[in-house]
Amino acid sequence: MVHHSYLFLNRRLKDAYLVHLCNEAERAGQTTAIFTRSVSETRRVSRLLDTLKIGAISLQSHLSPSARAAALDKLRRKECYVVVTTDVAATLDPMIPDVHRIINFSLTRKMDPDTYNERLNSVGHVAAGDSGHVITFVTQYDVEVYSRLEKALAVPLAEYAVDMDMVMSYRGQVEEAALEDPSLRDTDC
Repeated sequence: MVHHSYLFLNRRLKDAYLVHLCNEAERAGQTTAIFTRSVSETRRVSRLLDTLKIGAISLQSHLSPSARAAALDKLRRKECYVVVTTDVAATLDPMIPDVHRIINFSLTRKMDPDTYNERLNSVGHVAAGDSGHVITFVTQYDVEVYSRLEKALAVPLAEYAVDMDMVMSYRGQVEEAALEDPSLRDTDC
């Protein structure tokens, strides 16, 4: 059984939470799929993770099928542990290989149970047992969308517990990376 949960977080700490969860998974040898709302956010998040030495591939709809296949092959061979993608790119073949964790980094205003399930279905398989997890980031700006989603799914999601000291330690790394490369800044904050 795959566990579904949410993280209610301040929008300004979103990248730090993501880095913490990706590091946590990578240390355990687990793969992660991160869903974003746009190609530009996919690129930014992927570059941020790479800058912080977290191996990530970026899937975007404009990539050729052979480029997508080559990127996903890196994930299969464990050359990296993270794939960052939009909903559109995730629905294109080939399918994202098995992952241990899916992170819904961005909720869109159109997010509904179908979109939520499409994200899950675009992954070959989410590991079962204690390691299979879907975590949805909910910021102060996403509460209405999240409430609608949770109600439509008819299943309350549990809150995912994180070590806030670790999140805050990654906040400094994220801020330093953004100072060195302004394109890594989350301009939605």
